[in-house]
Amino acid sequence: MNLKVPKKTNSFLVWSFNDILTVLLPLWLLCLISEFRYAPIDSFFAAPFYLSGNNWFGTGSFFFSAVLHKGGKYVAVAVAVSSLILFLLSYLKQFARLKPYRKVCLYVALSISACALIISGLKSLSASPCPWSLPQYGGSGSAGKCFPAGHASSGFCLFALYFAFRQLEFKKAWIFLILAFVLGWILGLGRQAQGAHFLSHSFATMFLDWAICALFYRLFFFPKAPIRIRQKPISTLPYCLISAFFLTFIFNLPFFSKACSALKFSSSDLWLLAVCAFILFSAFFAVLRLLNYSFLIKAFSLFFTVCAAGALYFNYQYGTIINSEMMRNALATDTAEAAELLTAKFFLEFAFLCLPQVYLTFFVPIKHSSFVRGLFQGLVGLVIGVCFLMLNFQGVSSLIRSEPVLRNLISPVNVFSGTYKAVFKDGSTEVDAPRIVIDPKPTLGASHAKDKGTLFIVVVGETARLANWGLAGYSRNTTPQLRARNVIPFSKTISCGTSTDVSLPCMFSRVGRDSYDRDRILKEESLLPILQRAGINVFWVDNQSGCKGVCKGVPSLSISKNKAPSLCSGPRCYDEALLAGIDTSEILKPGKTTVVFMHQLGNHGPAYSKRYPKNFEVFKPVCTDEKLNNCTREEIVNAYDNAILYTDHFLAGVIDWLKGLDGFDTGLLYVSDHGESLGENNMYLHGAPELIAPKEQKEVPMLLWLSKGFEQKFGLNDVCLREQAKADASHDQLFSSLLGLLDVKSVVYDRRKDFTAVCRKPN
Repeated sequence: MNLKVPKKTNSFLVWSFNDILTVLLPLWLLCLISEFRYAPIDSFFAAPFYLSGNNWFGTGSFFFSAVLHKGGKYVAVAVAVSSLILFLLSYLKQFARLKPYRKVCLYVALSISACALIISGLKSLSASPCPWSLPQYGGSGSAGKCFPAGHASSGFCLFALYFAFRQLEFKKAWIFLILAFVLGWILGLGRQAQGAHFLSHSFATMFLDWAICALFYRLFFFPKAPIRIRQKPISTLPYCLISAFFLTFIFNLPFFSKACSALKFSSSDLWLLAVCAFILFSAFFAVLRLLNYSFLIKAFSLFFTVCAAGALYFNYQYGTIINSEMMRNALATDTAEAAELLTAKFFLEFAFLCLPQVYLTFFVPIKHSSFVRGLFQGLVGLVIGVCFLMLNFQGVSSLIRSEPVLRNLISPVNVFSGTYKAVFKDGSTEVDAPRIVIDPKPTLGASHAKDKGTLFIVVVGETARLANWGLAGYSRNTTPQLRARNVIPFSKTISCGTSTDVSLPCMFSRVGRDSYDRDRILKEESLLPILQRAGINVFWVDNQSGCKGVCKGVPSLSISKNKAPSLCSGPRCYDEALLAGIDTSEILKPGKTTVVFMHQLGNHGPAYSKRYPKNFEVFKPVCTDEKLNNCTREEIVNAYDNAILYTDHFLAGVIDWLKGLDGFDTGLLYVSDHGESLGENNMYLHGAPELIAPKEQKEVPMLLWLSKGFEQKFGLNDVCLREQAKADASHDQLFSSLLGLLDVKSVVYDRRKDFTAVCRKPN
């Protein structure tokens, strides 16, 4: 089909309808805003309109209420009705001169009507609240059906006039483009001034109305024209500019969101945000342009996008901060855990985020450019970035100092930096190298001279936080069975880290968090070999992703799925299999002292509902979606609490089993490795940097249960232990406390860090 190409105008040099750019890109941006909306950015731009209580700048104003709110929508109605009237009049003989414009008039009327109907329909289906309904702005917190913005559509729908006059070859069609844009934003900002909408609502409306008008234009005037997938070659400069734009303003939304939450709306802070944006944009452009060769530019643009897309997804869904600790967690993840995170929804959204750059890479050729030109343009971009940095160096450095986490939010730099540190600088827990022996000759104390055997179990909990622990005063009784077994609960214990990769090696090391040195922790032997060298039988049983080097040098007991078929499904087993699935004859040695370390699956997220059998689903409804953002906070907490309830059942079962061992003096220590965020401050899961980690990720439960025989054998006073448990404890105390509790004499024992020391009678 031969398309009619109008003459050159002063708006665009050549009119050429591009389906990808004109229809699909705005729809992609609309979907992006719908799925990845960062509240701090909206709140930042709502700040100048909010006064106090439930009062906004435009509240009660005649201009905002009557002129903009009520009167603004009549502009679109008038244009649509006028176009429809002209369309009908064109069928009358006396108005025969309107016949050439018949199709254009119908296009305008239908496009505007479609914009109104689609926007209204989407609003009715939306659960997005209006600003004025949010508690932070004095509202009740009720959902408001406020996305996208309805009144802004009364202006943006006039994009139809731009397309109509382009079709009529009107040289100043651009006037209507500007008219629609300006009117749309006047109406959108007017409603924002009244607290009815956020900035993102108006952006979504703008992209949607443009896409509707463009699609109708395509269907009306070029219905049979082929869709051109492969585009004409473009020069290297615009290609790099486009890629840098996406990297800066799409994939660094977490950076700008955090910056907005740290700043207040003012001219200086707006300038600071703009400076940060220009610095990032210039840096990305300079890097890409200095690559010079088209295949390198495309390859690195796509690589940067893939890395940044993954970081954006996990940051938005779980509040994940990408640093070396998080990359270590990712590299240490087992297949079962990865399968729970890398769901079909992840791959769908990941592919969606990468779509524009994939299209640029494979369907937009780049014209060859000289090396000198590439070098010059890249250096110019670099100089511009440096100039912007120098213009407000004090402001940028102050922002980074006050919010150091911003360094870990610059994508994809955070991915590269975190991976490099995790692989090449930070030690790996899985390195197969001899550990430094810190005590070659530990010995057993006199307590072990008695004939009766000893069995002590240390249960390392997973992701259990103190805030949801019934024994710690939580409003729900999530630990009813433990409460009935007269355990000794510690009031509060501070974890060594916010991830298993950090906490687990640290909690059984003499180094601890106070003098944290990861390299030293991983080079020295843990507590377990010391106990074994002293003459204790030591075993490790794992229902998680490994012992992180803690169990190096001691035997491990594998969970047999045949022994506990009802507790295992696929690669996962419920925690009861830690006891039911092992050969207990290995640990029941009469007359011997045995210590068994059990590593729980516990409350490992995000699939909390998969951590317990269905009969433990007491709190309902529960979140069954690995994308926690798709669940209400009530559903997330319910699933998490059910998992705590199952841990309570598991621990109570182990205690009951220990009670029944007449030939042994028995005891149990339970302590979680780290806590968890359940949506507080839009943060989920764990692994937050220590500097910004909330208390929910650092405060964990710990408890002790000792049989009467154990207390007598090791000279422990129950009343004293309960008094000691009222004081704050930490993972740093585990190393020496277990040595003291088990009466192991060692040169690395530190009485100051033994919470049992004052409660133990010397033997």
